[in-house]
Amino acid sequence: MAEQLPCPSWIWSNNSNVHAAKDRSWFGADYTPINSTVGSLIGGPEIAVVGIGTVDLPVKRDPNATGPQSHGILRLHNVLHIPTIFCNVIGNPISKEYGILTGGPGTENTSGVIFDKQHRTVAYFDPQAVLFEVKLSDPPVGPAVGPSPFVRGAAYYINVRWADSEREKWEASRAANAAESTEVPPLSDEEKQWLKKHWDGEFKFLASHGLSIYKDEDREEGRIILRAIMAHDRDGNHNDRD
Repeated sequence: MAEQLPCPSWIWSNNSNVHAAKDRSWFGADYTPINSTVGSLIGGPEIAVVGIGTVDLPVKRDPNATGPQSHGILRLHNVLHIPTIFCNVIGNPISKEYGILTGGPGTENTSGVIFDKQHRTVAYFDPQAVLFEVKLSDPPVGPAVGPSPFVRGAAYYINVRWADSEREKWEASRAANAAESTEVPPLSDEEKQWLKKHWDGEFKFLASHGLSIYKDEDREEGRIILRAIMAHDRDGNHNDRD
């Protein structure tokens, strides 16, 4: 079965408090599976979120430009992966890194532009689109995409709301995972033998440094100290107990 092409429509919605993508293929290497939900300002049932990560959108920078310089990357952080969403959404968090202008000088032949902190245009909204839709780079610069879900003449109200409670759950989970990834590994057999030889075991080694074998944080600190001592010894210095 052929792989389904991703939804092409990335719609700016200033009523959305988060970015959202319909297809997994938009995400980069930092994609992380999560279990969450989002809602809408108009109510209705919540829909499932299955992942989060960074999206680098290959975009056209100028409707009148050609060649390599006419393309750019619009980077979106903490984008939610929502397979059942109607289309991709660029939410209000974009204002943390970019500005948006929907009229006036510099927006000719567009429905608006997105610019960076140096006021350089990085993307624009397609004037032929139904809503404020970012103009993607065509293949081979950008990916092959599927058909637009929008029908001209129909009314749409696109927004995504990620509840603070759901966001906090994700932040707590991310913090816990970060803490786990920085935990000090347990003692190796070689380290246990070293402790036995020089200190008659971990208990006396910890006690000599004012640490307790009955406290996990003390044992972790002890492993850090031990490894520093052993590394020092391997460099030819022998200042252990013997």
